[in-house]
Amino acid sequence: MTETSTKKLVPILALLGLGIVAAVALIIMLTRSTDEHPADPAEAAIAGEKSGLAAADLNGDGIVYRSGMHPWIVEDAPGQCPVCGMDLMPVRVDGAEEGTIRIDPVTLQNIGVRTAPVVVAPMQRLVRTTGRFEASEQGAAAVSPKISGWVEKLYVNYEGARVAKGQPLLEIYSPELVSTQEEFLLALRSLGRMQGTAAEEGAQRLVEAARRRLGYWDISEAQIRRLEEQGTPQKTLTLYAPAAGTVTRTSVVQGQQVMVGQTLMELTNLGTLWLMADVYEQDLAWVGVGTAASIELPYEPGRKIVGRVGYLYDQLDPETRVVKARIAVSNPGLKLKPGMFATVTLVGAETEPFPVIPSEALLRSGDHDAVLLALGEGRFAPVAVTVGLEADGQVQILEGLQGGEEVVISAQFLIDSEARLASAVASMMAGHGGESGSRRDGETEIPGDQAEL
Repeated sequence: MTETSTKKLVPILALLGLGIVAAVALIIMLTRSTDEHPADPAEAAIAGEKSGLAAADLNGDGIVYRSGMHPWIVEDAPGQCPVCGMDLMPVRVDGAEEGTIRIDPVTLQNIGVRTAPVVVAPMQRLVRTTGRFEASEQGAAAVSPKISGWVEKLYVNYEGARVAKGQPLLEIYSPELVSTQEEFLLALRSLGRMQGTAAEEGAQRLVEAARRRLGYWDISEAQIRRLEEQGTPQKTLTLYAPAAGTVTRTSVVQGQQVMVGQTLMELTNLGTLWLMADVYEQDLAWVGVGTAASIELPYEPGRKIVGRVGYLYDQLDPETRVVKARIAVSNPGLKLKPGMFATVTLVGAETEPFPVIPSEALLRSGDHDAVLLALGEGRFAPVAVTVGLEADGQVQILEGLQGGEEVVISAQFLIDSEARLASAVASMMAGHGGESGSRRDGETEIPGDQAEL
């Protein structure tokens, strides 16, 4: 065969090959069309009834209502699942749920979607904070004279001294006190001379008046009896400790002139201290009077003190945004000192049982909160929720969930992005007369060939 003949034969063979390929493609298309679309309309109707959804569509609107937890429960009208009590979700008879997103399993695996169950349980929060020990105001006492004079002798002359109740603190010389004692002794002598006379009653009244005056100046009955026995006035008045405690402030020295009502010393009983714990305003819902507290001391590792909140102050510090919680702590041996710090763990009381989800499952957007429900088979649906308390990585849901659902806890925004991308691509293809094959009414589907987008 010549070279010229060979060149003429090549185009003929090429045309023949294209004809064979076109014939094969036509046969395949006809075969698929026959398989996918039954020729008999009756057979198509029977095939639709086998799906189970069309059979429940009694009013013919194309929508039925199915339980998310129990898919075999299908009704033609809205209502609640007779098994779990959850609201039935609208589903199109062709399988597309209103307001759902469908994503291919390959895409789900690539974007790392994780879910968690919604549990119904009470919540309890441990509030960890710090506190500082202070002297109890209820254990404070002041030493103040009711007469004026001069400090003749000072028995306790420094701050920090520990005193017992009834211990002598100082002696005061007061001319007014000396004259009152002399009046008392004179009244006693007059009473002795007027025994059995008509003036006895008047003399007795004078004695009682002088005795009361001495008593008003905190002169004890023992001192008055001693005055009666000795018959001579005492030069000084001794002031005794009104209670046991530590001298936390002194403002007197020996020889100083003192006035009526002047505070000379302050005594504080440090056997019980107040621990003032800081409670931030976001934790106030968990703390109240009676809340249990566990106290750890950084300067004494391993020791824990158990107490309860005795009082929650009414005012909030505008600078630190904290409220003080007062905890009374026993201080045997006075090992705890005012001004020391401690770590406090407050155990909040349990709330009523409500649906609880992980914090990462909550989608916050301004005034609205929502979660993304995982419906299975790559289907997801957003649900608006009302949020309650939040503690230790868990969020309380007051409305929107009933418990038992599955919520997405990761890649929520990736799911939304994939859905928006697929919707945009499908709209573009539809605008150019193409057939996306990936979108149905009420549903956005992410095909597998877009998993790497």
